[in-house]
Amino acid sequence: MRTVTYDELKSRFTSAIGVDQLLASEETAFKNSLNDRVKGAWTRAQWPELMTVVELSVAATTTPVAADKAVQIDNSSVLDVFGVYDKNPYTDRTAVQLDYRLVNGYIVLPAESSATSIFVVGNQVPPSDYGDGTTTLPRFLERYLVLACVSDWYKADGMLEKSLAEEAVAEETLALEIDRVERLEGMNKITIQTYPSYTLGVSILQTT
Repeated sequence: MRTVTYDELKSRFTSAIGVDQLLASEETAFKNSLNDRVKGAWTRAQWPELMTVVELSVAATTTPVAADKAVQIDNSSVLDVFGVYDKNPYTDRTAVQLDYRLVNGYIVLPAESSATSIFVVGNQVPPSDYGDGTTTLPRFLERYLVLACVSDWYKADGMLEKSLAEEAVAEETLALEIDRVERLEGMNKITIQTYPSYTLGVSILQTT
């Protein structure tokens, strides 16, 4: 994933609001705004840049979920689950998508499943804090984050009209990024194996 540093983003922000540098309290407000906006944008789409696949072992659990085949999704694996497979779908074309349920933070497989491990496709867990020294801010969100933080700055300073105007541009910028994702979705779609379905029917012979 292409990234941008915290210092680069802060430099663009200070230029946008017309100051040379931020006071300590102003930088704290900027960091809080930046982190809130990153977390808000993180789940607005299934961003290809943030997709990941994680292999997890499944086992019987008794609490807080009683299940024969389950695994907990914690803060170190994935944030949102988009699909569960028996093999890595990015490296193995024979991967089969599995049925599952999300219950109380656990992925629960059907009781009859024979899987001992699963591959979970989802988005990465965002860092807990972006601040000084950060070098991993997603570049595709750069323009949105600058505009959104400027909007928050104006709002905190009581300039509501300017804040609303910046917010509108920020949302338009993010909408364009979401449109990009939707256009590229077909190129990133995972090809999976599916089992044929069989249906029973009755043939009716009409005579005259």
